[in-house]
Amino acid sequence: MAEAAGVSDEVQRPIFEGIPEPKSPDTVVLAPPMQSAPLPTPEQMLRYDYSADDWEDFTVEWVRALGQPYVRVQRMGGAGDKGADIAACLTLRGTKGEWHCYQCKHYLAPLVPSDAWPEIVKIFVAKVRGDYELPTRYVFVAPKIGTTLKRLLLDPEEMQTEFFEAWNKDKSTLGTNLEPAERSAVEALARSTHFSMFQPADMEWIVKVHSTTPHHVRRFPQQLPPRPAVELPPTEQGAQEAVFVRKLLDVYNEKHGLALQTLQEARDHQKTKEHLILQREAFYSAESLRVFARESVPPATYKAIENDLYHALYDVADGSYDNGYERLRHVLIAASGHQPNPANILAPVVTGLDKKGLCHHLANDDRLTWCKGEER
Repeated sequence: MAEAAGVSDEVQRPIFEGIPEPKSPDTVVLAPPMQSAPLPTPEQMLRYDYSADDWEDFTVEWVRALGQPYVRVQRMGGAGDKGADIAACLTLRGTKGEWHCYQCKHYLAPLVPSDAWPEIVKIFVAKVRGDYELPTRYVFVAPKIGTTLKRLLLDPEEMQTEFFEAWNKDKSTLGTNLEPAERSAVEALARSTHFSMFQPADMEWIVKVHSTTPHHVRRFPQQLPPRPAVELPPTEQGAQEAVFVRKLLDVYNEKHGLALQTLQEARDHQKTKEHLILQREAFYSAESLRVFARESVPPATYKAIENDLYHALYDVADGSYDNGYERLRHVLIAASGHQPNPANILAPVVTGLDKKGLCHHLANDDRLTWCKGEER
């Protein structure tokens, strides 16, 4: 076969080579309107709920997340797109240099060869007319690509053969609107081009890559998995609770005139042990919420719950009190009555104990304080 025109050895590399592993985007997940019925999967939403324009917008987001060294990704779809819905350019020369074409086809039925042939003709015509250089990759992006077209895309020589069978058959409409000289030029270009430039995009991988973007949770509402039961606090003090426990000891010492220095001393004292047990249970309840959120939603979703509570409590904590115990008591009462933002997907699983525990997490982070002048 003749050397591929305008196609470098680059086209032989898989399109997804070098894509980084998914990372959690810094995005707040919003709750879907209903949690009772199972939500459709992203694949189902993309296929049945999206318009052609929505599909192109989604594809742009996916292409930008591919990890390719694109200097520009431009949506071209619409009237006069000249065979390219999305142009992903590898140089500042744009489509006059090396670039990849992403052709978006949004049909309910699987994509078949007869859908692909007219699009292939368009890109050859654009090259003949000098509109673009021939892309080194031409990727069909569809919710579902039919078995026959998938098979052909795995066998470039057979695909080229079947393209010309369609091109030359009686009553073919491929290129029939071209002047004879231009149609001959398009045919010559197609014969000299290696059809390995034409590639499919797998839907499962598209969704996986798109899930690494901040757009994903906006487009596809998620249901939370069941939240595990909250375990009781450990007997020994954990490193993560050192600050919050120290602040509780300050409260007890100020209120009762004690000189407690350790968790065990507070646990053994008649005046403080019950209160301490309840506060640690609350702290670890909030800790279980934090771990559950870490494993279920992007980080900013949990931080939004925490920050919303902090702003609701700030004025309460900033009030004038006789001692730190009274400040703590009023803050805990206010926290119990606080309602998390219902748009946050975590809101339905936040318990009253979590909200009290979050007060201690905020104290642990030195955002709340109970005793005046307690900073050490």
